[in-house]
Amino acid sequence: MPKRRPRIVLAEAFDAPAVEKLRAVGEVVVLDACDEVHLKEAVADCDALLVRTRTTVTRAVIESAPRLRVIGRGGVGLENIDVDAARKRGIAVVYTPNASTDAVADLTVGMIIGLLRNISGCDAMVRRGSFWEARGGSCSREMSELTLGIVGMGRIGRAVARRCRNGFGMTILYNDIVSPGWLDFVATPVTKDQLYAHADVVTLHVPLTEITRNLIDAAALKEFKKGTLLINTSRGGVVDSLALAESLAAGTLAGAALDVFDPEPLLADHPLMLVPNTIFTPHIGSRSVAGLARMNDVVEDVVRVLQGRSPLYPAWLGEDDPIPP
Repeated sequence: MPKRRPRIVLAEAFDAPAVEKLRAVGEVVVLDACDEVHLKEAVADCDALLVRTRTTVTRAVIESAPRLRVIGRGGVGLENIDVDAARKRGIAVVYTPNASTDAVADLTVGMIIGLLRNISGCDAMVRRGSFWEARGGSCSREMSELTLGIVGMGRIGRAVARRCRNGFGMTILYNDIVSPGWLDFVATPVTKDQLYAHADVVTLHVPLTEITRNLIDAAALKEFKKGTLLINTSRGGVVDSLALAESLAAGTLAGAALDVFDPEPLLADHPLMLVPNTIFTPHIGSRSVAGLARMNDVVEDVVRVLQGRSPLYPAWLGEDDPIPP
C-alpha cells in the first residue's frame, strides 16, 4: 500500500511558487473561508495548516486536528495562533520573523518625519487654498536635534534605531526586557520611566502579550515629556486608545502616528478620530512587495517539519523557551 501523503491546508492565499513547493510533498487543500467552523472541519485529517493574518487558530481548532504536526504563519505576529495549545500537543509553530523588518522600519521613520513636519496637515491646507498660511505655520525641529526612545529593541527596533542614528544623527534610548546584545550603532539602555521622560519621539516595537497589552496606558502617558510624539507600528493592543485620545486632546502629546489599532479598524466616532495631529494608516507596515513575498518563505519550514527535520524559525524551541520577539 502506498504511503499516505501529508495533507496541507491553506487557510489563506500564498503565492504560486510556494504552493508548488507544498504540492511536491503533499496534498494541498485551499480553503474558501477561514472562520472557525470551516477550519475545524478542514483540519480534521490534516498534517499542516498555513495561515496569514485573517485566520485565528484557536485551541478548539487545534483540538479538532489529531494529525496536525505543524502550523505555519506567513508573517511576524503570533497572536492569532494559540501557541500554548500547540506546544502542549507537540505541534510545531513556524513563522517568518524577518519578513517585514525593513518595511515596518521604513514606515516608522516615515511616520516620524510626517508628524514632525506636519505633512498631512500641510497637504490639507494647500488643497484648501491656504498655501501661505500653511507655510507660515510650519517650522519644525530637525531630526538630529531629537532623542528617539525605542520600546523593544528586537529586529524592527534595531532597524529603526540604525536608520535614525546612522542616517539622521538622532540620540537613541531604548528599553527591552531582553538584552539585544552588541549593537552596531550608539544607543543607551534606560528604564521605561527614563525613556518616557527624556524622549522626544517614542516608538513601540514589542509583540502583543499579557505583559505588553495596554503598556502605554494613562499612567504611562503621564510620564511622557510634554510635546512627545508617539509612533505605534507594532500591535494596537499595546496602546490604550482612549487614554491616548485624552492625552492628545489635553496637549500632553504633540502627536501620534498609528498603523495599528485596538479595536481594528477604529469606528468613525472613536475619540482618536476627533483629535488633531495624528496620522493613521490601515495596518500596512509589512505590506511592501518584498515583505509580502518573504512571508511565503514559511513553506520552507513547513516542509522541513513534514520531512522530520528541525525548522529554521520555530515560535518555540522547548517547554521552557520563550517565544522570540
